[in-house]
Amino acid sequence: MTDYSLWEVEAFGATWDVCIVGGGITGLSTGISLLETFPGIRVLILDRWHLPLGASTRNAGFSCFGSPTEMLEDIRNMGQSATHDLIRQRYEGLIKLRSRLDSNKADYHNWGGYEVYHQEEFDLVMDNLSELNRLAGDAIGPQEVFRNVDVPDGIHGFYGAVFNPFEGQLHPGKMIRQLREIYTGLGGQMITGFDVSEIEDDQHGQAIIRGDLSYPVIARKVVVTTNAFAARLLPGLDVRGARNQVMVTSPVNGLPWKGCFHFDRGYFYFRNIGDRILLGGARNCDPDVENTEAFGFNEVITEALESFLFTHLLHPDQAMVEYRWTGIIGIGPQKLPLIERVSPNVFAGVRLSGMGIALASTIGDKLAAMVWQQ
Repeated sequence: MTDYSLWEVEAFGATWDVCIVGGGITGLSTGISLLETFPGIRVLILDRWHLPLGASTRNAGFSCFGSPTEMLEDIRNMGQSATHDLIRQRYEGLIKLRSRLDSNKADYHNWGGYEVYHQEEFDLVMDNLSELNRLAGDAIGPQEVFRNVDVPDGIHGFYGAVFNPFEGQLHPGKMIRQLREIYTGLGGQMITGFDVSEIEDDQHGQAIIRGDLSYPVIARKVVVTTNAFAARLLPGLDVRGARNQVMVTSPVNGLPWKGCFHFDRGYFYFRNIGDRILLGGARNCDPDVENTEAFGFNEVITEALESFLFTHLLHPDQAMVEYRWTGIIGIGPQKLPLIERVSPNVFAGVRLSGMGIALASTIGDKLAAMVWQQ
């Protein structure tokens, strides 16, 4: 070892049991599952930024598992069995996440979720409501999940709505902060500002992670949880980026509704944050441009969101848009997450399709079981 200090070698250069590349919700959930299941192993998380860069702190904070029109589209594309499995994984992940979090500290509120419709979509959902309830009820437990309700006061221009009492909302930043506290409390270590450029699996019981620090990181097992960006390190993975734009208004005096709302198969989504309105999505309005790993604003999407906001939710005199940001989710040819062994000592858990809050905890459990078998 040359040009490394003794302190670097002893603190960071020794071989780790597991190194997780990606410090977002999936990486943290995997680290927690590993340390809960195998106490005492040495786990290190590497992340290229001081905050998770993709979507973990840039999502809308929906604690949800699928709206009726999304489910109908998934049934058409994947079949009933795969759709059932996806709903079950999402629901079990939400239960696991809530068991780990302090709901008050995470600003969790179980105000339920709605999907709103124009007449054609409403009629389609009503025709299939019994079947959707059967499918969702089988996945989460024998109970009615969706029921027809009036469109809440203050939301305009829709023909009908369906309510799901099992949905909630939370604060993604506070969620990540809590998960970091849990992970480090269990003995996990984290290095931020390490942009990993290469993972070399020597296939002899360890892998070498190289990046922009002065020393390589050596681990017996490596797990890649960078979701949309994973193919940069593991080109064979069938995952790509998709950009989502989010905006948040200034406080709205007397905002009359609370909850999470979906429209158009989940491509548009909105919720309250106290008395503010969060609105996001609309990438289906310009999909060729929005299928990207690049952050930035697309005027087509901005205009679609602002039109939705001031047509359905607000008069322009009531509030203004105060925050705008974009996040990058990982998508692929299907919505089922990709959890696989890439090489003898390298694993991946990616392609969460915008449902990281729901899926990350179950993915973390599965990865922990795959990675560290004694």
